[in-house]
Amino acid sequence: MTIWTAITSFGDSALLLPLIAWIAICLLLPTPGWRDARRWAIAAAICGGGVMLSKLLFMAWGIGPPGLNYTGFSGHTALAILVWPTLAGVLSLGGTRRQRLSMIALGACVGAAVAVSRLVLKVHSPSEVWLGAILGAAVVTWFLRGLMRGEVNARSADPWRLALLGGGAVAIGLVCYGRVFPSQHVLQDIALWLSGHPNVFTRRVGLG
Repeated sequence: MTIWTAITSFGDSALLLPLIAWIAICLLLPTPGWRDARRWAIAAAICGGGVMLSKLLFMAWGIGPPGLNYTGFSGHTALAILVWPTLAGVLSLGGTRRQRLSMIALGACVGAAVAVSRLVLKVHSPSEVWLGAILGAAVVTWFLRGLMRGEVNARSADPWRLALLGGGAVAIGLVCYGRVFPSQHVLQDIALWLSGHPNVFTRRVGLG
């Protein structure tokens, strides 16, 4: 495993989907924080749904921005930029503003590293990575702005909740890191079913 392969594994759905679910659970416990959990569910749905829609439109009907080497938004990039700053932001609740911003910036660096890895490994074109990054950044900014409001901060910063979130995240990482979720194959099957075509649309220009 190269360093870039190791980095890109931080953006795989096999790791991030369990983390998304665990963050939602921890936002509800021990005192139900329906507002936080609802916003998180919306954020994850928008980000993941946007990636899926972009890929299905291209695979099924070849729909995409004209003039770009494009097959859909980079899911690794979008989800990594969504999940890692969010995890850092929730874990840093109760800290000073500077501490929270530093933790969120660290999470954002992990997401950015995943984005770069997709380019270095020649899995995505620059347009796919940039579009995924814009989607992830827009959604995570919306979520974190709501999370950092005073009343939400006071409720969510319960030490028991944060310890549970951190411990669970470590456990998920130990079990799921390095695994590969077969999202591309699943989306290809869905695209064929939706379009009725014998084959999916594929990249027309190589990544060099």
